Amino acid sequence: MKLLWKLVGSLLLWVTVAAVLVLLVLLPRDTQSHRDGYKDIMSYKFTWTAYKENIVNYWEGVKEHKSLGITRYELPVEEELVHFGWRSAKILIPALFLSVLAGVYKGMFDYRRQTGLWRFFGKRMTWLGQAVPEFILIIFIQTIVFEAGKRGFLEIDIYGDEKLENLFLPILFLSMYPAAIIARYTAAALEEEDSQDYIKTARSKGIGEKAVLWHHAMRNSWPKLLQQSMPIFMTLLSGMFIVEFMSIYNGIGYRLVVALQLKGVISPGQSLPIETPAVIGFSLLFMALLLIVQWIVAILEYVLVPVKRGDGS
Repeated sequence: MKLLWKLVGSLLLWVTVAAVLVLLVLLPRDTQSHRDGYKDIMSYKFTWTAYKENIVNYWEGVKEHKSLGITRYELPVEEELVHFGWRSAKILIPALFLSVLAGVYKGMFDYRRQTGLWRFFGKRMTWLGQAVPEFILIIFIQTIVFEAGKRGFLEIDIYGDEKLENLFLPILFLSMYPAAIIARYTAAALEEEDSQDYIKTARSKGIGEKAVLWHHAMRNSWPKLLQQSMPIFMTLLSGMFIVEFMSIYNGIGYRLVVALQLKGVISPGQSLPIETPAVIGFSLLFMALLLIVQWIVAILEYVLVPVKRGDGS
C-alpha cells in the first residue's frame, strides 16, 4: 500500500508540474516598442487579457484537432513525438546501458586501484571526466575522428542521422558523463562497504578479493546506486540536447532546441517566436520519461530494500 501511495503521489506531482509548464509556455510573448531619439526601444508588458486569450486559443485548438497542437510541419505533435522519439531511443537506450556498464566497472577499478601508478587512471581520471565540460569532450573527439578520416585511418560520418554509423558517436557522447558519475557513486559505495564487519569476516576466512568484491560488497552496494538513478537519468536526458545538437542528430533533443530557437532578427513590436505546440509536446514527453523512471526506481527499491517497506505494507 505504501508503494501504491508513492506512485500515486508521483503522478499527482507530475500532473501539477505539467500544468505549470503548459501555463508558462502559454505566457504572452508580445513586445512593445517606442522611439527614443534614433533608437527603437523594445519592452515587455504582461497583461492578463493576452494571457487568457493564449490559454483559450490553445485549448480550442486542442479540442478542434484532438491533439496537443499542429507543428510548423503541419503535423500533429503526437506524430512528431513518435517519429523523433523513436530516433532518440536508438541512442538513449544503448547509452543508458553503456554508461551503467562502464560506470560500474570504472568505479570498481577506482576502488581497487588507489595506490601506485594505476591511481592516475582511477579516481583522478573519473574526476577529469566530470570536470571537463561535455561539449569540449565532444568537440575534441569529433576533431580526432575527422582528422583520422582525412588521413585514411578511420572514416565515420560524425554528423546526421541517416546512416547506421551516425549512431556510434552520439551513443558514446551521451554515455560519457553519466558513466563518470556512476563510477564515482560506485567507488564511494564500495569504500563504505569496505569498512563493514561482514567484509572483514569474509577476508579473514580466506575468500578471494574478487569474490568479496562481487558477492559481498557489490551486492550490498546496488541499493545505494539505485537511489542515485533519478539524477543519473536526468543527466542523461539533459545531455541529449547538447549531443543531438552538436551531432546534428535530429531526435527529440534537437527538435526541442529548434522549437525554442529564435529565428532571424526580431523587429521592435514583434512577438518572441517559439513553436508552442512542439515545446509543450516534447517537454511533456521528457517529463513522462522522468515519471516512468521514478516509478521503476520506486518499485525496484521496494523489492530490493525490504527494510523500507514498513509494517503497514
